[in-house]
Amino acid sequence: MSKSLANEGNDVIHIGPLSAPILPFYKAYSRLCRAFRRQVLSPVHAGPVVAQYSTDAARKIRAVSPDVVFAPAGSTFAWNVPAGIPLVYASDATFRLIEDYHPNYRNLSRAARETSERLERDTIARADLILYPSQWAAESAVRDYGADPARVHVVPWGANLEEIPNRSSVLETRKPGPCRLLFIGANWEEKGADVAVETLLELRARGLETELVICGCTPPKRVSHDGLTIIPYLDKNDREQRERLYQLYRDTDFFLLPTRADCYGIVFCEAAAHGVLSVAPATGGVPSAVREGENGILVPPSATKLDYATVISKIFSDPDRLERLRCSSRDAFEARLNWQVWGQRVSDLIQRL
Repeated sequence: MSKSLANEGNDVIHIGPLSAPILPFYKAYSRLCRAFRRQVLSPVHAGPVVAQYSTDAARKIRAVSPDVVFAPAGSTFAWNVPAGIPLVYASDATFRLIEDYHPNYRNLSRAARETSERLERDTIARADLILYPSQWAAESAVRDYGADPARVHVVPWGANLEEIPNRSSVLETRKPGPCRLLFIGANWEEKGADVAVETLLELRARGLETELVICGCTPPKRVSHDGLTIIPYLDKNDREQRERLYQLYRDTDFFLLPTRADCYGIVFCEAAAHGVLSVAPATGGVPSAVREGENGILVPPSATKLDYATVISKIFSDPDRLERLRCSSRDAFEARLNWQVWGQRVSDLIQRL
């Protein structure tokens, strides 16, 4: 986001990292709570931590005297931005949406919930401009927190790619071979890797030669099947590993992510950049990243291996349709799922302030 705003001619000054000397204490306390399976106090949402963050932020903002404060995921301090300075708040969800939905926000203590809810409410009330990547989140801001609809805008996020792949190279004629599936996610259970493996087995049982690459996580216990490759981790900051990741995108036919909870999904943007069709459930903010029939196919959140296998086999058996969807996926990336478009739109909105 910072790079995109700077590329649009904005002078971006970073005031972080913010200082909260008491934070290590609350981190240790949170680990103890988890160890004893007690309700968790989110360290960054503890009252004293929030107070130190907001005080430090306000001091640094006054020193800079900016035209606008841009605070992505900054509810721990943005509510206290000095009066008279326009505030742009960006997030991928509201607390009301992710409470008990996203794994990071389950089993929170009553104090953590109350603090998180207050910070969300106060930040939305303070903000002059509120940005979300999905309609799901934007509607919650208006419905659950009384945000002025005129201040709330849906601006999709983009693909986190160091090098944008050339359109002609990613849309080259598909090389012959089996149906190739790619899964990228950091959490085996939450991202639905088990369903992806089941889908692989179902497709092979139907007689469709299929391969699945799972990248970014490992199963809780050893899993081994014909056609399955597991790559536990690739570091995008390492050029060789980053190129290997890009090659995975280039080699696949479908990006399969049966996620159980997602506020958006930048991986869907990366898949679209490589002309890859996404298959995912219509949960959370996913439908704003994956549009049905454009850069992907959406299935119900309760979809099983049978549903995923049926969708994939049907499209794969129609080469012309698959080719059209590859092109429209890349079109979606170029039109809306990249950071340049995000930067232009957000800069225009900021200028109106």
